[in-house]
Amino acid sequence: MRTDSWRPAAVRGFVWGAAAGLALVALMYLAGSLLGLRPLPQALSGPVLAIMPGFVFGLLIDTLQHAGKVVEEIGLIVAMVIGLGVLGAGWAVASKRWAIVQSALIFGAVGWVVVVAVLLPVSGDGFLGLVDGPTTPLVWAVLFAIYGVILQMGSDRGLPRDADPGRRRTLGAIPLTIGAVSLGVLAVRLGPDWYRAIFKPPESGLSGPSLEVTPVANFYVVSKNFGDPVVDGQTWHLNVGGAVDKPMKLSLVDLRGLPSVTEYVTLECISNNVGGDLMSTGSFTGVRLRDLLAMATPRSNGTWAAFKARDGYAESLPLSLINSAPEILVAYDLDGAPLPEAHGYPARILIPGHYGMKGPKWLDSIDLVDHESGGYWEMQGWDHNAVVKTTSRIDVPRNNDIIKLGAIAISGVAFAGTRGVSKVEYSTDAGHTWTDANVKPPLSPLTWVLWSATWTPGSEGAYQLQVRATDATGAMQSSQAAASYPNGASGYHSIQISVAKT
Repeated sequence: MRTDSWRPAAVRGFVWGAAAGLALVALMYLAGSLLGLRPLPQALSGPVLAIMPGFVFGLLIDTLQHAGKVVEEIGLIVAMVIGLGVLGAGWAVASKRWAIVQSALIFGAVGWVVVVAVLLPVSGDGFLGLVDGPTTPLVWAVLFAIYGVILQMGSDRGLPRDADPGRRRTLGAIPLTIGAVSLGVLAVRLGPDWYRAIFKPPESGLSGPSLEVTPVANFYVVSKNFGDPVVDGQTWHLNVGGAVDKPMKLSLVDLRGLPSVTEYVTLECISNNVGGDLMSTGSFTGVRLRDLLAMATPRSNGTWAAFKARDGYAESLPLSLINSAPEILVAYDLDGAPLPEAHGYPARILIPGHYGMKGPKWLDSIDLVDHESGGYWEMQGWDHNAVVKTTSRIDVPRNNDIIKLGAIAISGVAFAGTRGVSKVEYSTDAGHTWTDANVKPPLSPLTWVLWSATWTPGSEGAYQLQVRATDATGAMQSSQAAASYPNGASGYHSIQISVAKT
């Protein structure tokens, strides 16, 4: 076949394939809402992150924060549409040469095979996606049948060569209409979620001086998932096994019946930027992890505790650390109520003094093993210890505020993990001179401290405010600016304000 004969067919096939692909994607998300089908971008997010170099992901997180997940989902949707467009182009070219493939349903079947026999197994959903349920391959078959039917509409075999331009324009407008309607469906289905993720995350609802305890509704939420698991607490069990003499299978009632403790803890995400708000404080209730493991009677070769969560997340801690840190909990309550779903209901691991990445939510099992079992983020180059760095933040005033000349209230928080904070200092001249701030005693040795000061500038003008903290060991917060990858951001939080007479 000559190039000049197949090229128009390929272009037309790509256009129709992309339109049919958009329709498939829109119907896929609708099937997710109505039938529980896991959309392919959500299924593939884990494998995509696994092959993405850690420093690249770190750069995206530092730059985009919550928007990073939205960008990833959009990228995967675009990749799906392009792939289905290429499939359509392949069908259009092949159908001109071989009569056996004139039916687009054959190429739709090819797409179905690629998804259920390759992509879903790669995502961890098993062959044909049966891990997500027996209807999964059937739903995907229906979606690709619709794709094939739409693609078939783009065939030029039923259109005479001498067909009038009006008929050709009508046919050419069909894929544009299908694409536009499909984009509208996606906008309605995904737009609100994307908007909330970027502009209305829980922590964005706070303003002014920080509270000692963060309201649950504003407690920061970070997850690797597009869609977090929903766990039935009535049927859930926590399995404790591995190198133990007394394996246990605990229901939520069993777990709640064990001796418990309540402690105030500050949690911080390792991707929190300097001065960022991915840091919150709450009152957690649960069972000491060392006591729970002691009940199972560890064997001598059980030197590490490996955690697995319902969403596939994994982490591990050395038993020596667990035994020396009674503050590490299997937590099931936050601020006196069951953990919200977004925070790991029915139970999660809580490891004070370490970034949140070390504490899996939606906990399913704990196994004692004889080695460190690579954690989800560690496998991509993030620090496997994830001990929080000393950090401090200015909450009031805000960056670029214009403030009336006179006494100005300055306040914020400082946090140094389990090391505690001994001193907070602020500067109003870009770090040339420093003044001690007032530090309120923390709620517990595991939380941030609130600091405050009153400053009266000598004149109007522009000022650069900075803050730094010193931990209880005497080590000062690092002034060296560093991105969050691979072991947490560092540097001094700095803001610009303008002081005016009126």
